[in-house]
Amino acid sequence: MFHQQNGGLRPSNAEKPARPLVPAVAKAFRVLDALSSSGEPLGVSELSRRLGMGKSTVHGLLTTLDALGMIDAVNGGRRYRIGHGLQALASRSAGNIDLRVVARPRLEMLAAATSQTAFLGIAGADTVTILDLVHGRPAMSVSAPVGSSIPLLAGAVGKAVLAAWPESRRESFLSVHELPRFTRRTLTDPQRYLAAVRRASDRGYAIDVGEYVDGMRAAAAAIVGPDKEPIGVLWVAGFTRHMDDAALDAIAASVTEAAREIGALL
Repeated sequence: MFHQQNGGLRPSNAEKPARPLVPAVAKAFRVLDALSSSGEPLGVSELSRRLGMGKSTVHGLLTTLDALGMIDAVNGGRRYRIGHGLQALASRSAGNIDLRVVARPRLEMLAAATSQTAFLGIAGADTVTILDLVHGRPAMSVSAPVGSSIPLLAGAVGKAVLAAWPESRRESFLSVHELPRFTRRTLTDPQRYLAAVRRASDRGYAIDVGEYVDGMRAAAAAIVGPDKEPIGVLWVAGFTRHMDDAALDAIAASVTEAAREIGALL
């Protein structure tokens, strides 16, 4: 058992012999402990004060943990909270179903059938963290590091996530979040964006033609759990030169079916 003391974790049994610790690992766990016990995201200065560490040390730990998907950056990257990557690890250790294990065969099927990259992600408050991906043909597929994040409102992915929400939640979310512009095709008008989300809800998938990245297309569908809440998002992305309108429609249908199969298995 452990208890918190001076911002860190120490054994509650004082009779246990001390064991040598790797300093960097110990400091990283102190940061995670502080974030998990806080009711709000914390920044570098606050963590530095609470933990008695230098700001440069705290900043280095935060950026590393963020890159690994263990924490999420919020408020423009200035504050942090526990991320979905760490939650996924905890879920597996508790014996729960691992979303990545269930989804992996579908990712491989999508990549093989479309020759494009198939992604699995989990949505946070304002980002989607990539949990896994499978490349189609490496010479013609897009890529991104596992554990990295994209904005929640990015292209097809954002529309697919919001499409799984109730209408009231969508409207409430968009009333306090400005739609970012990524390309000249990005939908930045709230009403037009809501209309696109409603179409995605009706069809079961969302598409993106150059809305997030110029020269790229994507199709995405939310993975919905037994409680009807979105627990993940599946998408296939590729370069426009390799994906015409007919191919995008066929990919969207495949992504939708795969997302339904994963949801049913959960």
